[in-house]
Amino acid sequence: MLPTVRELLADQFSAADPLVLAGHSRLGRSVRWVHSSEIYEISPLLSGGELLLTTGLGLAGVDAGTRRHYLREIAGRGVAGVAFELGRTFDAMPPDMVAEASRNGLPLIALRAVVPFIDLCRAANIEIVSREVSALRLLNELARDVTRELAAGNGLAHLLARMGAATGCALIVTSGNGALIAAHGVDDDRSAWAAVEAAVASAPIRARENNWGTLTAGPGSVLDEATLAQVLQQSAPSLGLALTNSGAPTGRPQLAAMTLLADLLDGKPIRQADLKVRGTAAGVPALSGRILVPVALDAPDARIAARLLDTAAKELGRSGLVGEVHATTYGLLTVERGGADPVGETVRVLRKSFATNTVEGVTIVVGDPCEFTAPALTGSLQAARSALRLATLHRRDRLAGGPISTCRELATELVVESLPESERTRLIATTVAPLIAWDASHHSDLSRTLEVYLRHGASPTRSATALHIGRQSLYQRLDRIRELLGYDPSDPALAGTLLLALCAHRLAAVR
Repeated sequence: MLPTVRELLADQFSAADPLVLAGHSRLGRSVRWVHSSEIYEISPLLSGGELLLTTGLGLAGVDAGTRRHYLREIAGRGVAGVAFELGRTFDAMPPDMVAEASRNGLPLIALRAVVPFIDLCRAANIEIVSREVSALRLLNELARDVTRELAAGNGLAHLLARMGAATGCALIVTSGNGALIAAHGVDDDRSAWAAVEAAVASAPIRARENNWGTLTAGPGSVLDEATLAQVLQQSAPSLGLALTNSGAPTGRPQLAAMTLLADLLDGKPIRQADLKVRGTAAGVPALSGRILVPVALDAPDARIAARLLDTAAKELGRSGLVGEVHATTYGLLTVERGGADPVGETVRVLRKSFATNTVEGVTIVVGDPCEFTAPALTGSLQAARSALRLATLHRRDRLAGGPISTCRELATELVVESLPESERTRLIATTVAPLIAWDASHHSDLSRTLEVYLRHGASPTRSATALHIGRQSLYQRLDRIRELLGYDPSDPALAGTLLLALCAHRLAAVR
């Protein structure tokens, strides 16, 4: 809550009749201290954020080059601004100094009335100290309130509400996978992501000694950027503690499940006999001989994820193995051997589970079915982990569907991710580059139109519905796409290549 240059000029400096000559766009800079000096070599003594007052005596009789050097050095130290009292050294500020200050984005102020510098410094610094004390009081009160919320067992929503009351701006929590977990001060997900993209300050959130995610403050805070950053840095550990406290129970079976899943995700070799013993220790003894379907979940609360998986396992009629690894919940659900579609069956029960446990901010990925062997489980779990990261990004773009995805649905994205950057660039350049260039210059969305069209089996009806446009509008877009590409993109022989190229372009845009 430090005062800005603009605020000090309008209040404490008003008697000196200040006139801003350069750096008008930087008057919002915070001022850490105000002091005066007539020393020419003052820049090494400055640490940044000062408003420097001078009569210019150190510049008396020097040439234009020396004056410009003086301002460059001051600007390079990050000062908030420099104010010259007119009438002693300069009757008017030399044009070369105004031009140099403007080039360096340095607020240059002429004080046209004589007011003792000691009076200006005293008034301004009293205001600065007063605001710093207020900021410390705010931080202390917020820390007390947040501690009370934690002691009461309240979660992210209550903590963010307390912080939002202090900051007066949107606060967004995102996971390390890029998923939107919680938000305060916004109306919907789109507004939340807009606040993230216009971030004023952010702080990492750590949970269980891992970097779990990020706390971001959007624009519009009543606090200055420095104080806002302090609030976030102070509050982020409390969010991490809330996330830790919200985790699943940590009895012996749960610990055994978490350890087993962590070792499988790390690709550690596990003998088959040991795998059976560890499965039994995790509370799921009857995994051998069954088909296992891995599930990866990103949820604002580990208990939410565990509840969704438990409900799905009960619907399947058999126990599942559930555990949290690095703030992501993983599960192994069992299905009977010989079923027509283990993935489809798992999606069905998860959708039913999701319907009876409605929550926001959950992303689920169903992996590929596998046997109960360490290599097979490692491969399927790692693929589900990669797909979950992509699915959380996928939720932010306009091709997103519901909260549940499968590895086979994200196979194109997974293949693109595995390609070298040079190959992705070549793929885009040789297939859909004209569409991308047209979209960029005309603010259109032809590349997305083509991807939706191909993903819906080149069906005009289903594609128009997915795009929320009429079929006639779709036909017009497809005609333009054919014209730009110079070939028919609906040719079945090109569908796979075009989907890869369009997917590569889309993923590059959301990174």
